[in-house]
Amino acid sequence: MPNLKEFESLLGLNFCTGIGPVISKQIIRFFGDSETAVNEIKKGTRPIDGISSHHWKLLSKVPKALERAKQEIAFCEQKNIKIISYYSKDYPSRLKQLVDAPLLLFTIGDSSLNPSKTISIVGTRKPHSDSIKITEKLVEEITKSQPQIISGLAYGIDKAAHNSALKNQLSTVGVLAHGLNQIYPQAHKKLAKQMIENGGILVTEMPSTTKLYPDLFPKRNRIIAGLSDAIVVIESKVIGGSMSTAQLGRSYDREVFAFPGNPVSGNRGGCNALIKRNVAQLVESSEDISRAMKWHNQPTKNKPISFSLFPNLNHQEQEILRILTGKNLHIDQLIESSSLPLHLLTLGLLELELKGLISTLPGKYYQRIA
Repeated sequence: MPNLKEFESLLGLNFCTGIGPVISKQIIRFFGDSETAVNEIKKGTRPIDGISSHHWKLLSKVPKALERAKQEIAFCEQKNIKIISYYSKDYPSRLKQLVDAPLLLFTIGDSSLNPSKTISIVGTRKPHSDSIKITEKLVEEITKSQPQIISGLAYGIDKAAHNSALKNQLSTVGVLAHGLNQIYPQAHKKLAKQMIENGGILVTEMPSTTKLYPDLFPKRNRIIAGLSDAIVVIESKVIGGSMSTAQLGRSYDREVFAFPGNPVSGNRGGCNALIKRNVAQLVESSEDISRAMKWHNQPTKNKPISFSLFPNLNHQEQEILRILTGKNLHIDQLIESSSLPLHLLTLGLLELELKGLISTLPGKYYQRIA
């Protein structure tokens, strides 16, 4: 663990506006450690290769930043906030793989950020009630694998994921876009407290003096993605924070999953888009995720979770969608695979096509498209 002077120097670099984690780590690497780096900067040491004159000018503010660093350390000590350095053994190894991994993390809670399995569950702040049920069932079933559940402590899917983790006694991580001097939204203060009291943890890269503004949420999303082995999108519009988390996860070589949705509903389009673009794998149950992650769960006897994504479909329509999942089938194969009478099968195919959930291919083949 860094000593007090090293924390001050790391925070000093962290507080220099315009000096991000990539530049900071490059400077530290050159000088050997953060304390030496800061001392050399204060002396006005000549710029090193690869650091622009613009950045060296910004680094001239280090002395003032060190004063802020001392205040931040005092605040963290008072509020029992742990500061984790990029160079500490406690720093999450998954996050360390990112080029722009934060220089420091601020945390409250006792849970390790290096568990054996992690899964992020994300989605819209205004989900359909069925999406909440999907989230709850997913967490309940995946409890067998004992993953750490990660989300962003927001309304909607995030809240459902954290609550379900608590209910099933799983460690849960709330990744924040602001400092630990506040909880946003304020309505989730009680939830945050419950998470901490039950072995969970709150984590952010933002110091306590950081004001909350929209641009911080994409930065937060990269941490959610970076901490994860798997990212599951439950429900999302085509544009939104969950989509950026999924895209970031894919760029970090994480496994990304999405539950397909009815394209008629605005909040369902994002999941379908991720699947169509091959950003995410289509999943309908926790078993699909466990199998893909090689978590070796025992097969569940429960029906695929995704059936509840189509509350307005009747039994035969749901049955047809289940059979067509991941397959293009001829009408004869559908007849053979289905328990439905021919007239109900034909009617179901017509209704699903009209609803935009399947398409007819040449030669009397059918394909699921949602």
